[in-house]
Amino acid sequence: MTNNNENYDFFGGAEYQDSPQRHTGRRSGGRIGSFRTPRLKTSSPASRLLRKLALLTGCMAVLVSAASAVHEVAPFAISFLVSVPGRYIALAGAILIAITMILVIAARASMPRYATHGGVGAGGIVALVAAIVLLTVGVAVGVLFPEGLVQRQERDVAPVDNTAQMEQGIEQVAGTCESGWQGMNSGGLPGIITVQVCEDRRVAFVSFDSEASATIGRIPVQSGISTLLAQNAGNEQAQGDWRLLSGERWTVFGEAPTISALQQQWGGSISTVDAGDAGDTGDSAGSDSSATAQ
Repeated sequence: MTNNNENYDFFGGAEYQDSPQRHTGRRSGGRIGSFRTPRLKTSSPASRLLRKLALLTGCMAVLVSAASAVHEVAPFAISFLVSVPGRYIALAGAILIAITMILVIAARASMPRYATHGGVGAGGIVALVAAIVLLTVGVAVGVLFPEGLVQRQERDVAPVDNTAQMEQGIEQVAGTCESGWQGMNSGGLPGIITVQVCEDRRVAFVSFDSEASATIGRIPVQSGISTLLAQNAGNEQAQGDWRLLSGERWTVFGEAPTISALQQQWGGSISTVDAGDAGDTGDSAGSDSSATAQ
């Protein structure tokens, strides 16, 4: 009996009760020492700050990149950016994208060692991708279409199909042409309907038969005018602040006050004219114009 009690005491002894390894083995499925360090969903103050900064710069990058895309597609859509070169807007967007990328990487790198990195800087990453897409679109459009895809529509109510009404409209702002309107030879330029000049009011206009003809013919006409001004630089009649007012199918040449008043009446866009604007391609056109003027 004594031996049985001793055996019983042996199997129920303290060495089994005090064996944490065996209990640990049972809890871990029989594998002793197999615990792994859990991944904690924690963050550090530095990481939180960097994530907020990344989100802020990312949103700014999206706005600037969107402005760049809109500016390249429709240059006149954003009024305060009309005079800003598109490359500067794109450069600002690229800088903000780079800053956002650096902040996102820094936010993930500053996380605690055993913390999960999933979702860290997600807002900055989404903004970063959106900014890159918008900036790519803007740069592509700017390279392929330097003048933009959408052009501003100017008001154009000039009676271009009626020469007499064109002359009357100009006289309303410049004064009566006492010397009479004189028709001039077009110098062989295609697409020109008429060229009329009033010498005493120092104004002239050209009418074209189509918008395409106006686009092509307006360049040699301006070059010819610049050449005439350069050739007559010493003549008092050639002195003045000259402007061109252009519509879809017409162009008027005159002094700045007359052109500004006529724009209020007909619409169109104003450009400056200077004797130095005459290029090599305009020399021949200018010679033809001077010959017809004589």
